[in-house]
Amino acid sequence: MKFFSFFLSIALIALTAISCKKSDTVTPSKTDLAVGESTIQDSVSFTLNGKSYINLLNPTSYTFNEFGNKGTNLKPTTTPGEFYIGRGNTYWVGSPDSVQYYSAYEAVLQNKAGVIKFSFIRNNNKLDVVKMGSFYLPKTNEDFYKVGDYQYATDFEREGKEQGIAISFGSLKSNTQSEIYDQPTLTAQDQKGSMFRIKKITELKGDQLLYGAPSVMIEAIFEVNLFDKDKNSVKVTNGFLRFKAIEYGNRWSF
Repeated sequence: MKFFSFFLSIALIALTAISCKKSDTVTPSKTDLAVGESTIQDSVSFTLNGKSYINLLNPTSYTFNEFGNKGTNLKPTTTPGEFYIGRGNTYWVGSPDSVQYYSAYEAVLQNKAGVIKFSFIRNNNKLDVVKMGSFYLPKTNEDFYKVGDYQYATDFEREGKEQGIAISFGSLKSNTQSEIYDQPTLTAQDQKGSMFRIKKITELKGDQLLYGAPSVMIEAIFEVNLFDKDKNSVKVTNGFLRFKAIEYGNRWSF
């Protein structure tokens, strides 16, 4: 497993190395916002068990961004590979010609309520991404984020067959928490009635999250079932997410 993250606050970017779907038609929405007009800040809000949660607003919210690679279609074998999970003499190894890339956004919530994390996940043929150091990254001439519905990847951090979105809030997750050696506790059926939809992507002209990287403002709505390690569930409703992102996904090099 390889991953990398960076912490963002006002006028400060610190890089730190570390490795479902509704049938409603969505009309793509992508607009421009000129420099000086991008005063709208990141925002996260949702309801859980009748209680409302929102990200820190005063002082301005700290956010945490992360990206990394994992294997896809992991299967058991006796020898490790480039991406694998090992225990003893058994290794779960990813497909040699493909790689999973994820770009994650976290927000600290008010009243010390915790941190919510959104991981956007895409599986790629290695020929369709660029290799920078030890990382496989989306090409800089493409949009990583897309307007529309995302499925919940319930096998994220395990077999890596699914792609889409994964959400965590404290010890609760939308994806299976059991180890890959055990039977998965969650499947797509456990997210029946859940949804995550990017409704709008706005280009931020002249407002770069990282120097040299074109940035966008993303707005999404969501509902999701979150589970603890014993598969006890809670329902998140009325979810709203707005955050700045690098157009082609988080990275440390351009």
